[in-house]
Amino acid sequence: MAKRLLSRRSGSPVILLCMLLAGCTAREGVRMPTAAAMVPPENALVLPPPGGPAVLSVVERRTSNAVEQDINLHTSAATPGQNVLRVQFFGPVGASNAQERTAYVPIRSSEMMREAHRAIPGAALRQTADYLQNNYGPFSYAFGRGQGDDSCLYAWQQIRPPQHRRSPLRDYGTIQIRLRYCKTGATQSELLAAVYGYTILGTFADPDWNPYGEPPAVDPAFGRAGNPIYKQERPLAAAGSPIQPVRAVRSAPEPKRSIRPEPQQRTAVPAAIVVPAPNGSPQTRPPGPSGSSAIVVPKPACGAQPASECP
Repeated sequence: MAKRLLSRRSGSPVILLCMLLAGCTAREGVRMPTAAAMVPPENALVLPPPGGPAVLSVVERRTSNAVEQDINLHTSAATPGQNVLRVQFFGPVGASNAQERTAYVPIRSSEMMREAHRAIPGAALRQTADYLQNNYGPFSYAFGRGQGDDSCLYAWQQIRPPQHRRSPLRDYGTIQIRLRYCKTGATQSELLAAVYGYTILGTFADPDWNPYGEPPAVDPAFGRAGNPIYKQERPLAAAGSPIQPVRAVRSAPEPKRSIRPEPQQRTAVPAAIVVPAPNGSPQTRPPGPSGSSAIVVPKPACGAQPASECP
């Protein structure tokens, strides 16, 4: 009987110690339920164009069917909110510990305008009616004025193969991109340059994951005789930047006119008037004063008459 009591007393501390160890082990394995993690900026799935806006941080979330990233961008505007590139890659993630699934919601213009007003509160946004494309396909956006001198843009794009080319085993996958971008003193064209110029870097290891579809066929005129191809200047819109800055053209300076002193008006001096003398010999008298039109008549010759009688 004493041996049984001793064994019971000695066994209870062992059980208590095991429970304490198990509790400590559970606390060390605590994880975030949302599976969100900070990744280096160089691991961003989409990068803005050269020249900005700069990438500040990247928050990544992984589920069983998608990888999502919030790529926070540099913000200097007065409008409330953070400039961000929000991307979703639907495909074979292959994460063993990811049990959640991301619901696929197709992009619709009506829903995108609600997202735009939530992302840029207080801005008078208006959706464009133009059909636009970048290097990855069509996109759309809403533009408006924020607080102060801010210009704001909210753009969205979905990259997905056409329905007749999609299949569960080949050419499947979807990429969704949203861009919230506000900048002080910027024009609409400057904000659109970020949509035309961003680069998609992310992909999945599965070679059948291809949201871009089949590449376009090569022009049959390539390599064929009788079809010369000449060098042409490609516009900036085709190169990724749709807007070409307009430089102020200075007009050529007018040639300086040489100022010459006007010649002084010379007073015309009347020519000497020759009046024949009574005896037939001409007599010349100097001209009169300037502007005088008087005619000088010579005295008549008296001949042999005395000087007193000569008039």
